[in-house]
Amino acid sequence: MAIRTPRRAGLSLIELLVVIAIIAVLIALTIPAVQRVRAAADRAACANNMKQLGLALHGHHTVKGQFPQGTMNDSLPWGPKRVTWAVWLYPYLEQGNAFKHFDINQAPYWNAVWYNNANSKGANAPTATRVPSFLCPADRDGIVVRRVTYPDYGYHGDFIAANYLAFFGGLNYGGAMPGVLQPGQRGVFGLNYGARLADVTDGTSHTLALGEYLRALPNYEFDFRGSIWSDQPGYSQLYTQNTPNTSSPDLFYWDWLAVYANHRPDLNRPASRSVPGSTDTAASRSMHWGGVNVLFCDGSVRFVHNTIDVKTWRALGTMAGGETAQGDF
Repeated sequence: MAIRTPRRAGLSLIELLVVIAIIAVLIALTIPAVQRVRAAADRAACANNMKQLGLALHGHHTVKGQFPQGTMNDSLPWGPKRVTWAVWLYPYLEQGNAFKHFDINQAPYWNAVWYNNANSKGANAPTATRVPSFLCPADRDGIVVRRVTYPDYGYHGDFIAANYLAFFGGLNYGGAMPGVLQPGQRGVFGLNYGARLADVTDGTSHTLALGEYLRALPNYEFDFRGSIWSDQPGYSQLYTQNTPNTSSPDLFYWDWLAVYANHRPDLNRPASRSVPGSTDTAASRSMHWGGVNVLFCDGSVRFVHNTIDVKTWRALGTMAGGETAQGDF
């Protein structure tokens, strides 16, 4: 008598296609959830960075009696030395060694003591020191350290780029100049100026100190956005002329030698030419959906939406304007 061997069941083509479709749907459902978790983690890590910077600012205020000067410049706008606020926070960000090796008495090159000398040359130079608290994890496209080498001028140094810049008073670089800046438009940082907390009469919880910005892209040699050693808009300075993540281009100084920013609106980096030293300005920008993290003078970090009213935004940028910041942030 013949013994029948049971045939092994297999999937038909239709069943296989159904299984594949189910797997595809599950993947499609999972990816957005993973992206949302990642985005939330990036935003939380960014806020924590800003809290560390807030502690550093208050540490400086405790020791020195005021916030660091936004820019220390012997002769504005292009005088020698030209040292920014960020340098003075290094001792409070566990970067005491880099600060110790920064020599403010170096001979200025192109009116900067941090350029083309021992302060900037080499991987261990102060300007090249990576400071984790200055880097937002959401800005994955931006550079961390820029090496500057001009074909006709040689190697000038390595410079860290940062995602957190200081809000200056006025709406642009020209408007922030001493003698031009109106008292009611002053921010806590300025040209040769750093405020005391007692000067913030609008309230420390309603006055901006630092905001997010996007670093330069690696494939553009002469884009210096986020270069906090330099005392220019978009490098170490922010302004409230435009609301966060605006489509309006940031305005940069372009000269015969270099283009100092590249127009990439697809990566939230729109840029255009300024009237040099006058209309230069940069708006707060981030890769977080819908807005930016900002640090207030009381050390708190809040998320400000792109839809904030421009009058409210500008009111938050001044420390003694007498305005009332109305509406949601």
